[in-house]
Amino acid sequence: MIGVLTAFLLLLVSRASAGTADSLFNRAAYLFFNRHLGPGYLDSAYALVAKGRQLEPGHERGLYLWSRVHVQKGDNTKAQAEKIRLYERARSIAETLKVVNPSNPDGWMWWAVAQGRIGQTRGVMNSLFMVPSLRTSFLRVLELDSTYPTAYDALGVLYYELPGIAGGNLAKSEEYLLRGLKHDPNYTLLRLDLAKVYIRQKKWQQARDQLNLLLATENPTYPADFVLDDRPEACRLLEQIGERR
Repeated sequence: MIGVLTAFLLLLVSRASAGTADSLFNRAAYLFFNRHLGPGYLDSAYALVAKGRQLEPGHERGLYLWSRVHVQKGDNTKAQAEKIRLYERARSIAETLKVVNPSNPDGWMWWAVAQGRIGQTRGVMNSLFMVPSLRTSFLRVLELDSTYPTAYDALGVLYYELPGIAGGNLAKSEEYLLRGLKHDPNYTLLRLDLAKVYIRQKKWQQARDQLNLLLATENPTYPADFVLDDRPEACRLLEQIGERR
């Protein structure tokens, strides 16, 4: 009888802890995805995720957010050594998520994002060396969730950035980006990257159309990315291409 009671109490404590962790991760996600609203939002999100992980270290959403926060901190850091350290930490966290649940697409996605950032930071040759594993990971994400827009964007960018002799293909890039937009037309990074494809193809009007649609987005999927990165870059590109025909 005591054993049954003990097990029941442990279950209640576990559920209470999970609920608390969920609340912390929800607050952290809000701060992270709205970090444009305040200079301390990213650090506060970091602190909340760290606290939540103390309660539930294997929580899948916690691991996903923990990896994303480290990637963002790496993006915001100028020193190369610190960038790589943060990206490597993000990759390790995503690897843990892959172990916890191999069917969770977030683990595959953010492992590949962090891995790609490491390659970019270390140089072109490192990036090229990583291409096969990155492509495999992005495709695995889509096998697990065919609506995952970040994977479509990643594949689009991959085919855009690769030189032709290494597999670069603007038609494939456009195809993946358009497919991503079908699943999430409010994911503004997809429009930005699609506009870059059109600019390289000298399809000026199509590029302007995508950039203007980006700027007109009222409910961006990731508000902070829209305000801090995508909108300013769209304005810059519109000014750059001007009235070219």
